[in-house]
Amino acid sequence: MKKLLVLMSFIALAMGTAFAQKGDKAVGVNLGYGTEISNLGIGAKFQYGISDAIRAEASFDYFLKKDGLKMWDVNINAHYLFPIVDKFKVYPLIGLTYSNWNIGSMDIYAWSDDNGNEEWDEGEERYDGEYEGSSSTGKFGVNLGAGIEYPITNRLNVNFEVKYQLISDFNQAVFGFGIAYKF
Repeated sequence: MKKLLVLMSFIALAMGTAFAQKGDKAVGVNLGYGTEISNLGIGAKFQYGISDAIRAEASFDYFLKKDGLKMWDVNINAHYLFPIVDKFKVYPLIGLTYSNWNIGSMDIYAWSDDNGNEEWDEGEERYDGEYEGSSSTGKFGVNLGAGIEYPITNRLNVNFEVKYQLISDFNQAVFGFGIAYKF
């Protein structure tokens, strides 16, 4: 296993040197927060520089399970890089997303006020217990956003990104921090 990792690292470095003129490539990891799911997500990304200013990015994010809800998404985005002061680059982004939500078993409790008293709306069904079963759905949508990137070294970049995912019945903002290794 160790030999395979060393061999793959060597090949990746050789490829990065051989294709440097055709466009930068990078792989990285993300840590994000989704506003609709209200939880953290972790992800991986691959970037390819189409030109000096235009970059394509494919990514996968998995949002941690919360209250029986699991979510993941696959994104394909385009970035237009604008160099600004001291190596910083800003970029607008536009792209497509496919998001999948899975609702599994969860506890469902009655709403309560600040004093711990149960509050029910008139005519509301009273169910206080556990939901059994699961449901899964996936939908396509559009990503719109912006980010900022800074190179730590010649090979490592860090970025902060905000994107809004426009998905039927499930729009959310995603705030993300990432690091990428260029090869």
